[in-house]
Amino acid sequence: MAGISRYNHFQSWRDGNHIAYNARTGAVALMTDENYACYEQIKRKLAGEPEPSFDAKEKELVSQLQYGGFVLSGDFDEREDLTFRHLMNRYDQTTLGLVIAPTMACNMACEYCYEADKKGRMSAEIVETILDFVEKRARNLQLVDINWYGGEPLLAMDIIEDITESMQDLAEEYKFTCSSSMISNGYLLTKEIVDKLRELKVSMIQITLDGPARIHNRKRPLKNGRESYDTIVENIKYATTKMAIGMRVNVDKSFTEDTIAEMLCELKDAELQDRVGIYFGLLEPATSVCANISESCYNNADFSKEEIKFYRLLLEHGFRIEKLPSPVSVFCMSQDVNSFLIDPGGNLYRCFNHVGNREKSMGNIKSNIDYNHPNFTGLFRFNPFLDGDCKDCAILPVCMGGCPSRRADRNLKREDLCESWKHNLPQMLEIIALSRQQQAKTAAKEQT
Repeated sequence: MAGISRYNHFQSWRDGNHIAYNARTGAVALMTDENYACYEQIKRKLAGEPEPSFDAKEKELVSQLQYGGFVLSGDFDEREDLTFRHLMNRYDQTTLGLVIAPTMACNMACEYCYEADKKGRMSAEIVETILDFVEKRARNLQLVDINWYGGEPLLAMDIIEDITESMQDLAEEYKFTCSSSMISNGYLLTKEIVDKLRELKVSMIQITLDGPARIHNRKRPLKNGRESYDTIVENIKYATTKMAIGMRVNVDKSFTEDTIAEMLCELKDAELQDRVGIYFGLLEPATSVCANISESCYNNADFSKEEIKFYRLLLEHGFRIEKLPSPVSVFCMSQDVNSFLIDPGGNLYRCFNHVGNREKSMGNIKSNIDYNHPNFTGLFRFNPFLDGDCKDCAILPVCMGGCPSRRADRNLKREDLCESWKHNLPQMLEIIALSRQQQAKTAAKEQT
């Protein structure tokens, strides 16, 4: 017998429509008032009749709703399916995720940076150990996914080249795919570097731009005291012609709607409006090193309210909305048994917030992996399906319990353990729907 998904979200919208969203499948649709009334009738029938009878219109709508996961077929158990997929991805050995920091050195002096130890460059010995680590697992691999990190990874471009070229040789020999992305401050991302990264098959780079020029230059100056904003924006212009660029804006209490609007106007002047995806990150005092910024940081619930305002500004200024409530199997690498963050000394970590803090390391890549190490189990052990609040939550599929580090490392309130979708999903769905409409109108104009 068919049933109604526990992960459905319906809300009235404009022009006689309803927004329909299912958190398990990620399906988003607009329904007319007439179809929504029909859905409510279907729902009543499914709840009250062992073998409900549907008319032709209801049958057609049931078919469409089943396609999007809003109505379930037969005895399908959503929670059991999610649990299976979660566990399958946790213990998957066919994908190896590597976050590699070839250096912890950086050319910037950001006021909120949590990385205490900013020294160190990866030796040839560690490079060879990483390659050996991959080759020992290569026969079982389908994908090696590398994310270059730091410090500023572009300060060690030669190491990136060496590892990538050798990894590509391994991929060809053992028939696995190798994908690559990067997190960079963007200052060294010259045309020559972009072209080289494209040759190395780096397909996406995340770059932080913290507000308009006057604020970014204060928050993210170069170590020599010089400004960085103009160079980064010029570099982004060319980079967007070669690869995807995601722009992260770290938000604290100093940001206002006027601040964001000023930044968006600058980006429009730089003709980046249709070329970058912008998202807003919650600036957090994730470690003791950055405890000095704690008073200027939002808690998660308050940040989610500000986030709505900022995404509305993106929409008003004609930028596309790329933040979507997409279903995930695991929240992050800390829940994946086959993902590791490797620092220049070969030390292994389970979280971006921990890199550089040897007390948080789970060992070294030169030794056998210790899956009983407390710095592994401390983050890996959390299972959202064993948590009373998480397993019954209607948005569980899009967050899988949220950040394990927040749970393990910080004494936070329950509301601050949840992702912002928990606090602002209805408002964000409206913004996403408007963005889709905006994109559809633009596409229609371009076709005519």
